[in-house]
Amino acid sequence: MNARKQIESQRAFTLIELLVVISIVVLLLALLLPALSRARNQAQAVVCQGRLRQLGLGLSMWMDENETCSACGGFDTIWRYVTDPILRSDPDVVLCPSASKPLPGVPGMVGDTFHACSCLMGRSDLRGSYGLNGGVFTESSIDRSGENLVGPGRWISWHAKCAGRVPVFFDCAMCGACPPHTDEPPEYEGAWTPYTMWTVCINRHRGGINMAFMDGSVRKVGLKELWTLMWSRHFLTTGPWTKTGGVKPEDWPQWMRKFRDY
Repeated sequence: MNARKQIESQRAFTLIELLVVISIVVLLLALLLPALSRARNQAQAVVCQGRLRQLGLGLSMWMDENETCSACGGFDTIWRYVTDPILRSDPDVVLCPSASKPLPGVPGMVGDTFHACSCLMGRSDLRGSYGLNGGVFTESSIDRSGENLVGPGRWISWHAKCAGRVPVFFDCAMCGACPPHTDEPPEYEGAWTPYTMWTVCINRHRGGINMAFMDGSVRKVGLKELWTLMWSRHFLTTGPWTKTGGVKPEDWPQWMRKFRDY
């Protein structure tokens, strides 16, 4: 009898051994979870860039077919002409995987860093988390009073000289943006004002957003880099929020100071 108890006691785990095993499992999970999170974010970014590439190609094809610009209009019109053919084969093409669901209880054209707009192109049945650069399709993105022009216009030919720096589609908190170079950065992460740089300056992909350019290229763009791109014919790429324009690291809002300078 004593021999049997001795054998059983040798087969059982002690409390200390069990705690050691649990500690090791917790430690391994703590090491693996960040790596899994990074892998998931990277996979989402790859899918995001692929969808932006599709939209950029669709825009290029549409512009080739409409050289006279007679069909050109505002955001909703361009979105409809460009995206409708693509949506028939890929309904998710207008959604970034990192922002595929709308804000709970917030209907309309408003999204945020990790939420889509619940209404795109005036369609309540269509969600979207990408924006279109309105400055490409207006004769002038800023009138004499400094106001943004986001209404109907004609797309212009200046983009041919700097196509690799002209944004067309990008991660955005609403369906589009038409920022002037004088736009200040958001005061805090998540601050939002329609059609300004604030709708684009969102930390969706680890310090930047994904963007499709007029030359067909797609890449990640740093948040501070947004002020160096050619958003419109009158956008000053050496404006006050660029290193060339004299901005200092301490001039940026606190939440943006950790990001790379341009």
